[in-house]
Amino acid sequence: MPVSHCVPVAGPVVPPGGDLEDPFLGDLLTDPGLQEIWAEGSAESRRLAGHYERLAAFWRETVIPEDASPGDPGALDEYEAETLAVALALRCTRAVAFHRINDAHRATTGLPQCFARLAAGEFPVEWFTRLLRRTRLLSATDLAAVDAQVASWSLDVTVEQYRRKLSHALARIEARRDTPAQHTAEGRRRVDLLPVDEDGIGCLQVTGPIPEILDLAQRLDAAARAVQDTQRRALEAGEPLPLDPTGTVQAHGKPLSLARIRYELLTGAALDTDGVKVPGDRFRLTVTVPALTLLGVSEEPGTLDGTIPVPASMARELAGDCEVWYRVLTDPATGAFLPLAANTYRPSAQMLEHLRLRHATCAVPGCTRASSWATECDHIQEYDRTNPARGGQTEIENLHLLCWMHHRLKTRGLLDPIRHSTPVTKPGVTQWEIRAGASVAVRDDTDLATPATIADLTAAWNAYQDHREQRALIIQHQRQRADRGSEPPAPHHDTPYGQPPPF
Repeated sequence: MPVSHCVPVAGPVVPPGGDLEDPFLGDLLTDPGLQEIWAEGSAESRRLAGHYERLAAFWRETVIPEDASPGDPGALDEYEAETLAVALALRCTRAVAFHRINDAHRATTGLPQCFARLAAGEFPVEWFTRLLRRTRLLSATDLAAVDAQVASWSLDVTVEQYRRKLSHALARIEARRDTPAQHTAEGRRRVDLLPVDEDGIGCLQVTGPIPEILDLAQRLDAAARAVQDTQRRALEAGEPLPLDPTGTVQAHGKPLSLARIRYELLTGAALDTDGVKVPGDRFRLTVTVPALTLLGVSEEPGTLDGTIPVPASMARELAGDCEVWYRVLTDPATGAFLPLAANTYRPSAQMLEHLRLRHATCAVPGCTRASSWATECDHIQEYDRTNPARGGQTEIENLHLLCWMHHRLKTRGLLDPIRHSTPVTKPGVTQWEIRAGASVAVRDDTDLATPATIADLTAAWNAYQDHREQRALIIQHQRQRADRGSEPPAPHHDTPYGQPPPF
């Protein structure tokens, strides 16, 4: 195998779990290119160790001290500002930066012996990150025990052998714990909305102790089987069908699948909040769809809540089920959402809708909290109640949506947004100054479908104009020949291009 250059090695590299007498492994490790890959893996381990050391410097204790005054988060807000600055440096979301900082702290302080082997280039990156992930819920004492045990292992094993040994070691430590992980204060009971790659599909994950999850699954399955059986008997007897909201059972003449019935039961279940009143939604569930997509002329996808792509067919189906459509105006060149005017302190419903389109999530860079249910409207320049003419008016260019945490950080001066003046047809720009040592200019969200739609309209118009010109030349040529008496004029047949454009 030819290579351009090779990394010098001290001698033949002994492969994991084998020796040079093995024909296959011997060929593997005598190849210069594979030796270079092996050396690059060691260098990657050393780079990761350095990366963790730099990230660990930003870690702070997140437990509020007992002597802290109520309602004063103190250092927690400063830590949040630092986390936002780290997220900008890593070019990731705030949540990802938070977890990376905590992982770096655990790596350097909770697993010092294994970390030393990582810094020496001995511990493969994938193996170490797996160790970090599997030990996130361990106490400091258990973490130290894992560190001592794993650091003593010989790493000349295969990846499968390493994973089995690690799982076995963690299972032994778990068995010795007085309190199982699923019953600790941090808990393991949770429901998460998972990101998915397939457009138009979502996934809700329920995690908890296996007895509780099995009980929920069995109750859900028992209910689904009862509904399916009733649907089957109702079809045979010609009686009204239960749980057929979309008419699928009636149309196909067969009961829904158990999986579909479980879905309908779960999504239609009432939530018991123990008497707590849940406020109504401030916004609609917004699906932004290009007009040409609704007409079936274009297959440009829509957008759900400004962040999730929706296939054109699904967007048309959702729009067809709605009694009212709301028009959203965008600039044809940039896709910027055109603003609405207002001059009162409290933003109007139309202004809130516009702000939600402009920022689908909290306006602070790196924050992913949805603006539709987890944000508050805030004046970029504070509103002067005594003299509104001084500035800080309630207008689109002076408003944004912030989650409660970052709203508080702005109030404390840890975040300082400055709104730059831009033409109304261009996306707005906000300069964010983070006291932790970062500054970034962020453009407003725009409608991603507008440029493609305008390109389709422009192409259709140009084609229409070209055909009109060609048709005019043909008619002129035929008339010239008829005037010379060489041939009678061709009969006039109207064509689509003789009519106004179809848009």
